[in-house]
Parts: sequence; structure tokens; C-alpha cells
Amino acid sequence: MRWLALMLVLLAALAHAPAANAHAAPIRSEPADRAVVAQSPATVTLTFNEPVSPLVLRLVGDGGHSVELTDVTAVNAALAVRLPATLPQGTHLLSWRVISADGHPVGGTLTFSVGQPSASPPAARLDSDRRLMGAFWAVKLVLYAGLFIGIGGAFHASWIASPPLPPRTVTILAAVLQCGLVAAVLSVGLQGVDALGLPPSDLRLPRVWAKGLATSFGLTAGIAAVAFVLGHGALRAGVRLSRGLSALALVGVGLALATSGHASSAGALMRPVVFLHVVAVAFWVGALLPLVVMLRGGGRLDELAWFSRAIPWPLAVLVATGIVLAVVQLQQIDALWNTSYGLVLSGKLAAVIVLLGSAAANRWLAPRVLAGDVRAGHRMARSIAAELAIVIVIFGLVASWRFTPPPRSLAAAAAEPIHVHIHAAQAMAVIKIEPARAGRRAVQLTILNGEFGPLPAKEVTLVLSKPDAGIEPIRLPATHVEATVWQVDGLSLPVAGRWRARVEILITDFEKVGIEDEIDLR
Repeated sequence: MRWLALMLVLLAALAHAPAANAHAAPIRSEPADRAVVAQSPATVTLTFNEPVSPLVLRLVGDGGHSVELTDVTAVNAALAVRLPATLPQGTHLLSWRVISADGHPVGGTLTFSVGQPSASPPAARLDSDRRLMGAFWAVKLVLYAGLFIGIGGAFHASWIASPPLPPRTVTILAAVLQCGLVAAVLSVGLQGVDALGLPPSDLRLPRVWAKGLATSFGLTAGIAAVAFVLGHGALRAGVRLSRGLSALALVGVGLALATSGHASSAGALMRPVVFLHVVAVAFWVGALLPLVVMLRGGGRLDELAWFSRAIPWPLAVLVATGIVLAVVQLQQIDALWNTSYGLVLSGKLAAVIVLLGSAAANRWLAPRVLAGDVRAGHRMARSIAAELAIVIVIFGLVASWRFTPPPRSLAAAAAEPIHVHIHAAQAMAVIKIEPARAGRRAVQLTILNGEFGPLPAKEVTLVLSKPDAGIEPIRLPATHVEATVWQVDGLSLPVAGRWRARVEILITDFEKVGIEDEIDLR
């Protein structure tokens, strides 16, 4: 009862902990991306779909010369970045890297020009370091194995298995826990490297580790490390102390994964859901390795009988919380096959269904094993070993979520207006595209001349095309609203993605100007 009371208190604390959306996304900037401004701006404002904290901001000018910007003010979901006084004419890149409460760094580049674009603008480095991604994935995989197989196994060995533990079980579980501890420590350094946008070779720098610890993932790694130490102690302690240490370690698994990540940052109530889901997974998965060792070594079968009676309840919690998390993260069923996150989740769900089917078959086989049928015992051992292999595959899938924003986050970004600036020598257009409502969008166009002043126009037409999808130009006449503002109502496009936008401006009966660029329609 004391452990139940402790878990209830922890769940209540998690429910009231602050939360934020996962994977911050930029929604607008001032000046707008690819804008041309008449004078050097004093500040640049970056607005995101959720509050963020700045990590690294650099201004890159002609010739590739860069300067780090440190005068940054965060207000709600916006960052105000003070620029050096009087930037020279030409194109400049603001390379930014921020982090949100879920612990995932996000980076990008804002391009703007003062006076006019440079003949040879500086290039932006947008490619991700595949070595870092591979290292992160591998470390996450080992971390999950340590948390669920190692700590879950230590809990099973302390509470369900018959003491004393077989030496082989202790040796294997201790090795898994030690690997998990190493992975927890390494993940802090990799988080710091990712946060600062540095190559993996800079893992040796002290500031990298300090930055990794300063993120919300640093708390996750710290709790996980403590849980590994407790789990390792449980393997060596007496029965009563072993149970206390392993129970605390199991609680640590739930706390570690509930303090950061996609699901835990989807709202205050999601953190208790993540906690329960994780603890249920650890209880189930942690039993697999000790059971295989017991069945192959001819151990006492009362361990199997106890586990067989207890497992339906954790499985019910696992399935119920898993459904809640999937619904919150996906929001729409077609996100299962239309997004990278959904495809990973589909693979995970398929593997979990196979696991549940195998568990049901083993439950049917259990009475024969308990009756002393040796062949049935060997068959169950092989089945549980196969389940362990599937579990490792699931860990690999879940580790890849580190690089895939959930549909919930994508939908939040898509709900914001899109701002586009198209500039040419004779004219420019500031375009604001509202998010789709019932499949239709409103578009506002502000028409200016090449000197940033008002451009009187008789007619304005927006022309959109997407050649890569076989979509020919769609002509959309705009309606004059006031002064230099025009509007297109009821824009309906069949697909999202990058479109070619052309603004045709009829100035007089004998003069017509066309300006064009690409826009990304979410």
C-alpha cells in the first residue's frame, strides 16, 4: 500500500507539472523570410507555435563571415534578436537553433536582404549530421533496453522470482543495467552536441555536456541514471531491501520518460498517462528475460504461475494508455500513413499486436508447463525469446521518434498563417495565406513598388502552379480591399507542398509586372 500511495502522489505531481507542445515550429518572422528591406533592421523577431529558449544564433553575411548573436529576448512564443548596427547592403542569413520544453532542439535559417539581394548570397548549411543521428538512435535503443529489460527485469527478479536469483540471471541483468547507465550518460553529451549544432567530434567539450544537462532531457537522463544504480543494487541486496530498491527503480523509469519527449509534453494530463504506460511496459517486458532463463534452466514454476495471474492488469493499463497517447498524438486516423511519425507508430502497433498474440498463446500453454510438460516449457521459452527480439525491434522504432515530429505538432504549425515576401526591381508583394478552413484559404496581398512605397494597381492576379504534381497554372483574380491591399477568397488547393507563385500586377493598360517565387503550403 505504501508503494501505491507513492505512485499516486507522483502521478498527481506529474499532472500539475508545466507542459508544452512537442517540436517547436517557426510560423513567421519580421522581416519575413527572403524579404528585402529598405534599411538595416535593428532586430529580427522569430515567432514559433510554442514558447522556446534560444540555443545558438549566428548572422552570416557576404563572404561567409559570421558573428554569434547573444542579445536575445524571449517573450511568450517569440524571440527578439538584436542585430549589429547598420548591416551592409546585400543578403544576410540568420541561422537559429532553439529548444522547447520537450527537449528536442530545432534549427533553421532566415534569409533577408538590405537594399537588394546579393549577386552571390551566402549559402545555408541545412543538412543534418547523419553520424549524430545514428549515434543518437543507437544510444536511445540501449537506453530503452536498460530501462525496460534491465530495471523491469530487476523488479521481476525481486518481487516475482524465487530467491536466491540464478547467477546467470543476475549476470545478464547487471550487464544490461550497466549498458543502460553508460547510454544515459552518453545521451547527455549527444543532446548537448545536437542543441549547439556541433559535430559529434565536439563531444569532448565541457560546454556541450553543460548544455545537454541544462535541457529538459538532462533531467530525464539524470533520473534514468539513478534508476539504473537502484536497479543494480536490487540485484545484490537481500530480499526486503531488493524489493524496495527495485520498486523505486521502476518508479524512476516512469518518471524519467514522463519528464520529456513528445507524448509527455502534449498536456498536463499526458504525463501521468505516459508514467502508467511506461511502468506497465517495464513490468511486462522486464519479465521476459528472467522467464526465459527460468524455463531453460529448470527453475521453480511458481514464478510463471504468479506472473500469469498478474499480467492481465498491466496489459490492460498498457493498451488503454497506449490508445490515449496514439489518439492525442495523431489527431486524425490518416496520419498513420500520411506522416513519418504515423508510419513508425504503425510499425510499432503491428509489432505490439504480434507480442499480444504470442502472450495469449503462452497463456494458453501455461497450464501444460505448470503441469510439468517439458516440451511445452521449451516451446514457451522459444516463444518468449522471440518476444524479446520483437521488443528490441520496437525499441528501435521508438528511438526513431527522436527525429519525427508528431502530427499534433504539425497540425499546430499548419494552423498558423503563412507569410511570404516576393521582391523584384519593379515591384514586391507581401503575401499572407490564412490556414485552411473547410478546405479553403483566404490570401491577402500587399503590393509595393521596388522602393518599398505603395504601388497603385488596376488589377492583381495570383497564379499558382505545381509542375511536379502535374498541376497547370491556376489563375486567381484578387479583389481590391483598400490602398495597396488585395485579397483572394476561397483558395482551394488539392495538395500541400511547394508551389510556384506568380503575382501579376496590371499598373496601366500598357504596363504589366510579374513577380514570382516558390511558397511552401502546409
